[in-house]
Amino acid sequence: MQFLFLFLIIFSILGSTIFFENSFSQQSTPPHHQWKKSVDPDVIICKENHLLLQKHDGSPACVMPSTYMKLIDRGYGNYDSSIMSKRPEMMTQLMHHMVSDEKLMHHWHEMMQKNPNVMSQTTNDWVSQIKENPQLLKNMLSPMTSDPTLREKMIQTMKNHSQMENSLKQHSKWMDSVHQKMMGSDMGQGMHNTVCAWCSDYQMPSSHDHSMGIANSDRLMNMIHEMWVNSGMRHDMHKLMLQNPSHIAQMSEQMMEQMLGKVMDDKVLRQQMINLMLEHNDFMNTIRHDNPTQEH
Repeated sequence: MQFLFLFLIIFSILGSTIFFENSFSQQSTPPHHQWKKSVDPDVIICKENHLLLQKHDGSPACVMPSTYMKLIDRGYGNYDSSIMSKRPEMMTQLMHHMVSDEKLMHHWHEMMQKNPNVMSQTTNDWVSQIKENPQLLKNMLSPMTSDPTLREKMIQTMKNHSQMENSLKQHSKWMDSVHQKMMGSDMGQGMHNTVCAWCSDYQMPSSHDHSMGIANSDRLMNMIHEMWVNSGMRHDMHKLMLQNPSHIAQMSEQMMEQMLGKVMDDKVLRQQMINLMLEHNDFMNTIRHDNPTQEH
């Protein structure tokens, strides 16, 4: 009995070692060599931080996320949702890269703005996620309240929203704060508010030319559409959008009203939004600047 037990332990150790060695060996083997042994893409393993891409001739390649996008854009490879859906780690890497790509996300934003149903579903999804995680509301408001240009645009958007305007007038702390004297701030110094505990660091997009670097937007738009129709991928992408302050800043330039509209429509989120703005000295000073001599 003891001999059998010892045998099982040794067999288990050897089996684990063989599996590890085979897995490591397969990762270090070029994908086209793996493909020669088996045409099934599900058995192909890529190195860490690499994505599996099906090239135009059907053969596989393991490439970095930036290369993945370029090859699809130029027609040398195809986005395959079935490959990515079976590899959630790769899908997450791809989405992170997409969200950080200003020019690519400009096309995603265009898709949202040109299709009212897409925009409505997106903003509904944002509101749902913000309610589950209040930190996401801070992420959304941070670039808007911290950048002087976006701040002015945000204030105008609030003024145009009747429910928000009424809520502000009925909020005693807000009205008291609006009629206070201006407090110390860094208003003339750019984006970042040093006294705001919930404000993230970010950089505004450096260029408004979104045409450079994209050879054929139709291929990328097809990929974006495939992601959009997959509810799980769409949900994950929206969450990454809300988590990325630079992306929020870019979207705010294009669709401030749509982004804040659904938030301000919701009574609970509207109050949370007001409370967060009260914590931001630069934002409140901008409001006070409109009323420098008024008394409450």
